Amino acid sequence: MEPEIPHQDDAGDLDAEALDLAQHQWLQFAPGTAASIRCRHIHRMSVATPRCIDWGVLVDAGQADRDRAILSEDTPWTRLFDTADLPTYMLITVEILSTFRYRAHQAAVPEQEDGELPPDIEFSLCGHHMDAFTQGLTQDEDGVMRA
Repeated sequence: MEPEIPHQDDAGDLDAEALDLAQHQWLQFAPGTAASIRCRHIHRMSVATPRCIDWGVLVDAGQADRDRAILSEDTPWTRLFDTADLPTYMLITVEILSTFRYRAHQAAVPEQEDGELPPDIEFSLCGHHMDAFTQGLTQDEDGVMRA
């Protein structure tokens, strides 16, 4: 059950870019839900562009070839650095932060009652609930999450 959060309809005070982002299909949450309210708050926050590799500067400095050799082609690192320049970066960031939920239930619920508990971590990515991600996570008796 979602926690009760006071609802304000304050979409009118968003700037044009935040309003465009708020209208994307991945960010259409049921009114009054925690995800909807978190999403509205996030739209008003200043989310910094992540640091990424400026290949133009490296080319100018004559270091691009050396750095590409270090990172290799199409690796998790290059894909991570390249995401910061994608127009979907902010959309995906807002969606994950709006839908992310963590429940530390395994340490708080006696073993005989935890038969059908929801996952410890859940979120949406690109409009899809991420069940496959959460199935690989476990929590030890100290409450520490492990993959």
